[in-house]
Amino acid sequence: MLIIFDLDDTLLDTSGAVTPFKMRECLKRLVEDGARIGDFEAAYTDLAAMNSASPRSKDAVLNFARKIGCSNVSRALAELTAPLPVGFTIPTTPNAKEVLRHYYSKYLLAIVTGGHPPFQKEKIEKAGLDTSIFSKIAIPEDSVKKPFYKGLAKEFSIEPDKIWVCGDRIEMDLAPAHELGYYTIHMRWGRGKMAKSADWIDHSISSLSELKGIIL
Repeated sequence: MLIIFDLDDTLLDTSGAVTPFKMRECLKRLVEDGARIGDFEAAYTDLAAMNSASPRSKDAVLNFARKIGCSNVSRALAELTAPLPVGFTIPTTPNAKEVLRHYYSKYLLAIVTGGHPPFQKEKIEKAGLDTSIFSKIAIPEDSVKKPFYKGLAKEFSIEPDKIWVCGDRIEMDLAPAHELGYYTIHMRWGRGKMAKSADWIDHSISSLSELKGIIL
């Protein structure tokens, strides 16, 4: 058996810890580069709301910049994957570490997470995840996960009906797994809370502790 986890808003509470910090930093860069926003906190509230409704933080920053008439966005976008401050910590989603320890003794575990590889690795480190419990950690920068899902099945010689994929984003994390015949678990966290479910999703959870009643 193989369990593949997404990272952001599945194992890590990215939307609760990293995203608010990054949105503020992006807004600071926009202001430094000439954006006129008036009240900073009001502008931040607007940007945060746009981010919550956007598929990606990059989209929110670009849309906000267009809204306020700012064309100089390169530094703000770069801030999204810039290193986090020394001492910055990232909480996991509830019970994530305990659940990982539980399954480590039973099945193969992997992470497939889209994003900027150095930044994704930094988040894993700042969350204190024990990387030794994962048989594979893959970081497709273009966030296209299907080839990596197929590669894991081939590498470990595991049939599709023995593979589970857990993630918060239906189209990015779960749809490719479903196409390959893997079991899918939708994590309702972060943007995953807003996603409209699909009838092909096998299970939907709001805490990883619920996995214990699903994957026995």
